[in-house]
Amino acid sequence: MNQKSLIGIVVGLMIAISTVYFVETIEEFEEQDMVKAPFFLIVAIAYIPVAYWMISKKSSTPFAIAIAGSIGIMVLYAVTRTDMAVIFGMDAGGIGHLGIISKVLQVGVVIGSFFVLLQSKKDKWLSHKEKPFAG
Repeated sequence: MNQKSLIGIVVGLMIAISTVYFVETIEEFEEQDMVKAPFFLIVAIAYIPVAYWMISKKSSTPFAIAIAGSIGIMVLYAVTRTDMAVIFGMDAGGIGHLGIISKVLQVGVVIGSFFVLLQSKKDKWLSHKEKPFAG
């Protein structure tokens, strides 16, 4: 698979994640949860500029950000589903259908971003290898 296709897939997954978090935001505002709702809104919004950055600039930075951010959110999700949730002043939550969907999509973003970074490094290495030594 070429790098442009892979970037397109990652961006598509990020847009899907953002959509899931917007839906989650609406549900939390309806339940009047003024902790989770703003958090989900921030996450939903944060994925959009990173996805745009991926397609507008030739840089590995947004992919590294997507990996770190997605892993961070997944870890936070796991923590809030265990007895460690008291750290955040809340009871352990249940595992909902939107949570599962977002985590599957986030795993896809992490794997896809990793492959984009790997392909980028490979391309740089091959382009340096093809250049004759200027001595």
